[in-house]
Amino acid sequence: MKKKKALALLLTAAMTVGMLAGCGGSDSAATAGNAETADTAGGSTSGGSTSAAGEEAPDDGEYYVDEDGNKYKKFDDVTLNMLICWNGGFKTAQDQYNNDVAAAIREKIGVTVEFEGIMMSEAEKLNMMFASGDMPDMVNAPYWGGTAGETAIIKKAGVEGRLIDIKDLVPNYPNIADAYDIGVIGQKYLETDIDTPENNGARYVLPTEVAGDDADIAQWGYGVFVRGDLPEALGIDPTSIKTSEELYDFMVKARDYGFKDVNGNDCIVATTYHDGWSYDDYAQSFNAKKLTKFELDENGNVTYDRLTKNYVDKYLFIWKLVKEGILDKECFKTSDDRAREKVGNGTALFTCAQYGVTVDATKLTGLYDSNPEMRYTWVGPLNYNDGSALKQIEPDGRNGSPVIFFPNTCSNIDAALTWLDYVNSKEGTKLICYGFEGDTYEMNEDGQPRMNAELTEKYKVDTEGVNEELRQRGINYMAARTYVAKKNMAWFGESGPFMADAENEFVREYKTLRPVEKIPGYSIEAFAPGFDGYQEFAEWAFDDTTEKEYKERAFFADTEEEARKILEDYQNYLLTSDGGKMQAFLDYLTEQSKTRDDIAY
Repeated sequence: MKKKKALALLLTAAMTVGMLAGCGGSDSAATAGNAETADTAGGSTSGGSTSAAGEEAPDDGEYYVDEDGNKYKKFDDVTLNMLICWNGGFKTAQDQYNNDVAAAIREKIGVTVEFEGIMMSEAEKLNMMFASGDMPDMVNAPYWGGTAGETAIIKKAGVEGRLIDIKDLVPNYPNIADAYDIGVIGQKYLETDIDTPENNGARYVLPTEVAGDDADIAQWGYGVFVRGDLPEALGIDPTSIKTSEELYDFMVKARDYGFKDVNGNDCIVATTYHDGWSYDDYAQSFNAKKLTKFELDENGNVTYDRLTKNYVDKYLFIWKLVKEGILDKECFKTSDDRAREKVGNGTALFTCAQYGVTVDATKLTGLYDSNPEMRYTWVGPLNYNDGSALKQIEPDGRNGSPVIFFPNTCSNIDAALTWLDYVNSKEGTKLICYGFEGDTYEMNEDGQPRMNAELTEKYKVDTEGVNEELRQRGINYMAARTYVAKKNMAWFGESGPFMADAENEFVREYKTLRPVEKIPGYSIEAFAPGFDGYQEFAEWAFDDTTEKEYKERAFFADTEEEARKILEDYQNYLLTSDGGKMQAFLDYLTEQSKTRDDIAY
């Protein structure tokens, strides 16, 4: 096996020298080691050929040809491990090797991927992993770019030689190669975070969960949601609430009314999901409509929003919610299971984050069957601080995303990339999302897969039960952290299984109230890596863990004055650390902002 692996890697390296530009994004696919140009089984020809016209490259093993004529190298039963480095865990089939989908993929390409989740902070897990050297074959982790803590950890690992350089490998796998196309991701993201100068020409991360088309931009549906019986009881129209202070008044009245949950127990006023996700929704009207953490002050100087008075005011508002018994004190350390229980039993009068998550929590308990009047509905949506309507703001191409990277301990990079290439093909995506034609799905008159009628009806009333049933067969969980440039709308006419026929009608309506809006321009954060000593500076200046510690201490302070001092201490920490380097950094950004007239903040 070692000899086969070495040969495959040598062939891969040799082949990439002559790769044709534009092979990504084509329906024809090739994998590493594939240089054949002749038609195969009547399908499309392989991309990325290094052979002269009319010649075939030597055959280096067995291949699988999918229903669209795309060709994939077949391996001899390779099993790989993938870490899903997102706090909250990752639900999989109980048997990740023998479930129906895994077996079907293995029959085609000879590769199985088994997943592992985490129940700790992403940054902590990454640091532990790199410190111990105990690393899986693949990792999916947050990589929000710019100043985010996980990004800095992953970049540092690349510079230290802990990751595999995939720059010359990925073009051999066309179903994932378009992840680097401008428009799918932003120019700033490519230049400053993926191809960061410190990499010296190497490329260590593969962007994932990006949209191959505008129609596939995920609408998350973040907001604030209230139990449906409150508005009538209190005589308040929840859609009239447009500011956080109006929301506070609504919450106070709800707290003082004496509502009970389905079991007759006292209620908590407001909660979140895991680790406080996402209490910022309650303070939405403090936020400006912008893409980055930077802004211009009244003098035209770039400032960091953590240093503003508005930052202190925003988190004093959260302090007030905690202090007055409105925001659940457990929420900052809670698990998703515990949060779902509170929402599913109607114990939480208000919740936040994504509307679909709240709806799913109520399906677990059958809340709407027993108490239909308690159906959670949206508040507002709250406006921005200038009074404008809330949108889902996106750059022209993502400027941060989850990524997959490959530690240098990866046992078979060729097999790993081939697996990703296959599951991101039209056939592979259909398999991992929908399962098996005639069994779990049928093709409609437009040639698109639709889950069968029995499953669709069950999904409407028992979403999690159906998801679990499918998950045990390997269906509709792998894509969650392995899709690269999503094309589901273009291919299948829906963003995911059941969405055309069984998406919750209220979730669908709410998404129309928060439409996607793209903000064009060159992100101010794109200049950041050019600051002298930026990497070391960013490690402390934009450390999410440090900020979280300050904020949560402030939330539990006895008085507003004490809370204010803690938040201002954090600001002072930012301004004085490392000899006051933060101000030098902001001065640098101010100068750079004058070099272009299309800066986006």
